[in-house]
Amino acid sequence: MTPRATYRFQFHKDFPFARAEALLPYLDTLGISHVYASPITTAAAGSMHGYDVIDPTRINPELGGEEAFRSLAEAARARGMGVIIDIVPNHMGVAGGGNGWWNDVLAKGQASRFARFFDIDWSRKLVLPILGDPLNKVLADGQIVVERRDGRAEVVAYGEHRLPIRDEDQDGAETHELAALLDRQHYRLASWRVSNDELNWRRFFTINDLAGLRAEDDQVFEETHALYFRLYEQGLIDGVRIDHVDGLTDPIGYCRKLRARFDAITRDDGNRAYIVVEKILAADEPMGNDWGVDGTSGYDFMEEVLALLHAPEGTRPLAELWAQLSGRSDQFAPEELQARQDLLAWQFAGQLDQCVSAFAALTASAPELEGRSPPRCCAGRSSVCSGSFRSIEPMAPTHLRPMQPSAEWRANGWSRSCPRRGFCRRPDAGMAGRLRARQSRTAWRSGQAFSAAFGPHRGQGGRGHRLLSSRDLAVSQRCRVRRIAAQPVDRSLS
Repeated sequence: MTPRATYRFQFHKDFPFARAEALLPYLDTLGISHVYASPITTAAAGSMHGYDVIDPTRINPELGGEEAFRSLAEAARARGMGVIIDIVPNHMGVAGGGNGWWNDVLAKGQASRFARFFDIDWSRKLVLPILGDPLNKVLADGQIVVERRDGRAEVVAYGEHRLPIRDEDQDGAETHELAALLDRQHYRLASWRVSNDELNWRRFFTINDLAGLRAEDDQVFEETHALYFRLYEQGLIDGVRIDHVDGLTDPIGYCRKLRARFDAITRDDGNRAYIVVEKILAADEPMGNDWGVDGTSGYDFMEEVLALLHAPEGTRPLAELWAQLSGRSDQFAPEELQARQDLLAWQFAGQLDQCVSAFAALTASAPELEGRSPPRCCAGRSSVCSGSFRSIEPMAPTHLRPMQPSAEWRANGWSRSCPRRGFCRRPDAGMAGRLRARQSRTAWRSGQAFSAAFGPHRGQGGRGHRLLSSRDLAVSQRCRVRRIAAQPVDRSLS
């Protein structure tokens, strides 16, 4: 059933499923066809929005749990109404010690089964910027202690941050010299002030409490989506709204996979899952018709409706006032670009530095460039912002999908030796395509720095590269990376 009109419920502990169920008769009289629910999976304790998911495998007990949700869905179905839920595939909440997957990573490091779930650069310890001051000062002030809970020793900072301690350090943890104990863990405590420069895992924009998930990994996808598929199969939901789709490595690939998984589920009512994405489109940007979704959540429509509240004749006086006060351009475009570059150089400095190093390593690895200086983007952070990335931005969609080369390309040097999807080299595609097999898993994949600074994917065009995630950026420098270089390449960039 295609939604006719939806009504959104923002669930939290003070507005659980039962209260929404009581309102269904009223919504029915309004002609509402579907309840649209904020995230229903288990979120951080006391969350008022639900987007800080800590367990995507079960329905939030603070909202009434699965029993109460089932009651709501069945009551809606009895009235001929459906349910659409908000899902959050891009990130999880990692603050407060309630995320079991994240805690397992902190306790076991790369040996954790969940280490692959998060986008972490494991060339160094996982940085946790949760302190108000440098570690030495916090230790001297006695703000970090070791306590036991349920028989396990934990690091407790400021009485609120609870962090696991390795199994190897459990015995007598309270008697160990604290600085030495911390130094042996898989994580490094740091001041919040260094997060922009030193963070080595992908977060949601600049929010340290939300860690990025690797939804492109099949195992991660299945384990984080199993609940949604079960609810859909049981007729308890009719579709999903995907939060922050442009944060994903491959938004189109993700949406297609999600559509295929839903379509593979047979429903007695013949319903096809309704899928929409949260996506901000530029004024001249159409939504691609090859994503496998039913559209966006409507930001573009809302923008046009809200424009009715603005008098266009007021634009010129405001622009002139801005120019007079600031001494800068009265045009929006240069101000927008400068703002994006400022964010890239400031709030995403760490990722940008890694990106610069990765470009330098890629240049050095290409035999045909031997003897040439690294590209100008490697000269320093400011030159990246003012030079190379600015020249790439107009022509490079942030997200591109791996290509499947033709038989002719296979005969001319493509190799299927990469263990992940894609192929190893494209002999006619410039420097990036001519990387040797040892760099073949170096993905030109968009890092969050570039994505956040230069905006979301702008279509399905074939020009440009995907840059690098935080994980890829670091490992690319060691030429043992986790993804591939088989991406379309614009010759003007090679």
